[in-house]
Amino acid sequence: MEKMAVPDIAPKHVKKVPTQYLEFDPDNPRLVEDGIKNPDDSDIILALADMADLSEVVQSIASNGYFDIEPLIGQRVGNKWRVLEGNRRLAAIRILQNPALAKGTGVSVPEISAKNMETLKEVSVYAVNNKEEAREYIGFKHINGPHKWDALAKARFAADWYKNEKASGVTIDKIAKRLGDGHDTVARLVNGMFVLDQAKDAKIFEISDRYPGKRFAFSHLYTALTRPGYRNFLGLPDEWRLDDPQPNPVPKNHLDELKLVLGWLYGSKSDGVKPVVTSQNPDIKNLAAVLSNSRARTIMMSRNNLVEAHASIEPKGARFEGALVNAKQEAETALSMVTGFDPEDSTLLELGKDLSETSSQIYATMSAMAGKKVPSKGKK
Repeated sequence: MEKMAVPDIAPKHVKKVPTQYLEFDPDNPRLVEDGIKNPDDSDIILALADMADLSEVVQSIASNGYFDIEPLIGQRVGNKWRVLEGNRRLAAIRILQNPALAKGTGVSVPEISAKNMETLKEVSVYAVNNKEEAREYIGFKHINGPHKWDALAKARFAADWYKNEKASGVTIDKIAKRLGDGHDTVARLVNGMFVLDQAKDAKIFEISDRYPGKRFAFSHLYTALTRPGYRNFLGLPDEWRLDDPQPNPVPKNHLDELKLVLGWLYGSKSDGVKPVVTSQNPDIKNLAAVLSNSRARTIMMSRNNLVEAHASIEPKGARFEGALVNAKQEAETALSMVTGFDPEDSTLLELGKDLSETSSQIYATMSAMAGKKVPSKGKK
């Protein structure tokens, strides 16, 4: 194949560029979850496939050819054009050009005609001098536009923008307005990202070390930080979230507490510890209540059991109500499946009898309590 010269493009102009001269952006916000260092094409494609629907783009290009309507956004780096916007499309192109790159992604590589393959030789690129020139367009498109990033990618993008341009007068409010989002939303994302960065720099937590089997729920962290229970536990003042975000916000003498919180939220693969927060509602709220109560907090820190710790502060009546509702739901589920009972299974029959007796006893006790006369006010 004849080697072509790397095309020059004047900034803020569009020109066709042979795809052999395009490269992925290794700092793409979508790659932050996997913490990839010095990623190659296969690493990046694998990460993109995990959080974006590459199959759909690959199938569309294979069937119709590459529609060169919206140019990629690129920055000249050495003898390459680094794609700042359009990495998903570039991933689809690379997979069709080299199907081996689809290994492990779950992307099925369809047949592509020679005519459609021809459309992958060169594509339009809009040139910028640096990432700053592309930020507003990329941010709006992926934070509130048609191709939204997940919360972690949004936070990484907004935090880097704020950190890199704060000295030149950029504020959270300005970034929020340029992205078409609310000040509070962007502030929460950036605050959460700075806490996460601090944990990584202090070597007390890595996203890749979260308990396996689940996507990283970044919303757990930035939602938790809105609650006083977590902020007080981490030594963050109440007004912290109202001020402009600052890197390394957690005081150094509270890094052990930060490690505990992140472990409770995400667990640890290396330590084999599961997270105690399994759903944002009600676990985030319940853990905040636990951290606000000295007795419950002690139980949580010593036993790592959110249910037990929260039960120590939850009113007995609320616990009874929850248990009764759950028991009724489970009993109704069992009733709907009773036709699957094996009449020869005496153990299950005995279990059913025990359940009936327990239910009768609960109802009898409740009826007796409800039948008691309540003394009138002022009378003993």
